[in-house]
Amino acid sequence: MTILARSRRSVAATPRGLTPSDALRLATAALIAALVSATDAGPARAQASQTPESSPSTPPPATPSPPSRDGQEVQDWTLHCEPLEKVQPEFCEMRQRVVDQKGNRVLLAVVGRLPNLDTPGLLILLPLGIALPPGTFLAVDNGERQRVEVERCERQGCRVELLLKPELLAQLKAGTKATVSFHIYDHEGKRPQVDVPISLLGFSAALAEVMK
Repeated sequence: MTILARSRRSVAATPRGLTPSDALRLATAALIAALVSATDAGPARAQASQTPESSPSTPPPATPSPPSRDGQEVQDWTLHCEPLEKVQPEFCEMRQRVVDQKGNRVLLAVVGRLPNLDTPGLLILLPLGIALPPGTFLAVDNGERQRVEVERCERQGCRVELLLKPELLAQLKAGTKATVSFHIYDHEGKRPQVDVPISLLGFSAALAEVMK
């Protein structure tokens, strides 16, 4: 019902004891009050409809993690990485696998950062069944051979573990080839020497990635 219809109804239904003029005044007062109420409510409703709803705060986008370097090839070396905690970069080491003509592994060279040290270490995995008494040797290019000790032999192979001190590290960075020499037992019971080359192409660049 509109406001005008309510005002007419109030005039028609005049209570007893009131003159028509009194009833008209009352109806007019009611009409004015209704108009004022409607006028006050209108802008309020319009203002409420224009007030934007508060949206929940959106968290800032997470910083994307850098791509993993696992499997990245640096010339003749390959990076092998595994993630650490989110606040720390991934741990990487560089590897080179030397195989024979049949694809069997003859030697695996691994260089990585040693725990709590800024100096890298070198691990050389040799085949099981090598002759230990004649010794194992390492040389860079045409440099002098140095004897290296086999620490132990496990299922994966016989391990040579070296701390790459500044002099040897400088030779490896400047060289093109390292040679690991050891002896094996042949079918006649003799112990011929085997020389296995390790390419040093990409050594410095791969080491820089490992030491990050």
